[in-house]
Amino acid sequence: MKLLSNFQKKFNQEIKFYLEKKEKEFEKLDKKASLLIKIIKEFVERGGKRFRPAIFYFAYSSYSKEKLEEIFKLSFVFELFHTFALIHDDIIDSSDLRRNKETIHKKYDLSTAILTGDLSLMLADELFFNGLENLNLTSKRQKKAIDLYNQFKQEVLAGEYLDCQKISDVYKIMELKTAQYSFVKPATIGFNLAGIGEKEIIKWEKILKEAGILFQIKDDFVGVFGDAKIIGKPVDSDFKEGKNTIVVKKFLERCSTDEKTKFLSFFGKKPINKKNILWYKNSLQRHNIFNELNQQIVENAKGIDESLNLRPQKKPITKLLKVILLKITHI
Repeated sequence: MKLLSNFQKKFNQEIKFYLEKKEKEFEKLDKKASLLIKIIKEFVERGGKRFRPAIFYFAYSSYSKEKLEEIFKLSFVFELFHTFALIHDDIIDSSDLRRNKETIHKKYDLSTAILTGDLSLMLADELFFNGLENLNLTSKRQKKAIDLYNQFKQEVLAGEYLDCQKISDVYKIMELKTAQYSFVKPATIGFNLAGIGEKEIIKWEKILKEAGILFQIKDDFVGVFGDAKIIGKPVDSDFKEGKNTIVVKKFLERCSTDEKTKFLSFFGKKPINKKNILWYKNSLQRHNIFNELNQQIVENAKGIDESLNLRPQKKPITKLLKVILLKITHI
C-alpha cells in the first residue's frame, strides 16, 4: 500500500509546484487569464487515485533507473490529460458533481470550463514533448513514444464518442475508455521509454487490459450500488445519462418484456423519479445481477492476481497492480 500512497504524496506536492509555476507565467500574460491555471490546480487538488501516473512511472522504473526525476515529471501528463477529459466529460453529461464538488462548468460557466479543459490538454502535450527531448532518445524510440501517446489520446476520445452514441458493445467502450486509457497505454509508454522488448510488453499488456476491464466493471457496479460520498458523484448519474453499462446489459438480457418497457420509459431521462430507481435496483436484486457481478469481480481479480504471481514479484509495477487489485475488490 505504501508504494502507491508514497507516490501519491510526492505526486500531489510536485504537480502543485508545477502548476504554481505555470500560474506565475500566466499572470505575466494577464492576471485575469491566470484563473484558468488556478481552476486546473483546484481541480487536481480535489484528489484522485493517480493510477495512470503511477502505472506509467512504475512501468518505467521497473526496468530502468535512469532519469527518474524526468520520468516522474512526465507522469504529470496523464493527470493533466485526465483533467481535460473529466472537465469535458462533465459538460457532455451535464453533470453537477465531480469528486464531491461542483463541476467546473457548474461552478464557473460553460466557456470557462471548455477553455480550462483545452488548456489542461495543452499543458499535457507541452510536458510530454518537452520531456521526450530531455530523455535524449533515439529517433526510433522517440517516434514510438509519440505514436503511443497519440493512440492514448485518440482511443479514449473514440471510446467517449461510442459511449455517447450508446452502442450495444459495452466491452468495446470499457476497453477504450478504461482498459487502454487507464492501464495499458500509460504502462506501455513507460515500458517503451525504458527500452524493454516487445515480448515482455505483450505479457504485461494482457494483464493490464484485464485489470482495466475489471476496474470498469467495479466502477459500473458502485455506480448503482455504491455510496455517493465515496465515489464523489450521485450513484444514479450513469442511469440519468443513459449509459449502457455492464449492469444495464445484464438487466436487459434477463428482464421480461414488461420490465423492459418500464425501464426504457425512464432510462436516460431527467428528472428521474426515485421510485423508478428503487424499482430498478430491486429488479437487479431479483434477477441476481448484484450477486453475480460481485462474484465476477472477485473471480476476475483472483485470475489477475494469479497472472501477476507469474510475473517478477520484486518489480514495482507488479506490486502496484496488486495494490490496485485490492482497492478494486474493496469499497
